[in-house]
Amino acid sequence: MAVIRRNKNQWRKVYPGVRRKPVYEIVQRMEVGRLEFSNSDAEVFEFTNSYDKIPTITASTFGSDANVSVNCTALSNSHATFHASAKFTGEVHIQVVEQL
Repeated sequence: MAVIRRNKNQWRKVYPGVRRKPVYEIVQRMEVGRLEFSNSDAEVFEFTNSYDKIPTITASTFGSDANVSVNCTALSNSHATFHASAKFTGEVHIQVVEQL
């Protein structure tokens, strides 16, 4: 699971003689994946991470004959359903990001 961390002590304007130990916080969780379409126009992508809030998703088609539009029609904390504008065989690259 990719996690972006930020040192909370660097955001304060305190200039002590001894540097304090970093205290990290998780800023966002993210994952990437691929979804295979095999002569279909609807597929379901199951998340590998668990999310507290509903995440933001970006999907894009990949391949030379993937001349279709892909939209997310259903979204929850555990999975997302994607529909294509036409049946095709190819790959869809997916990015899932949750802001904390």
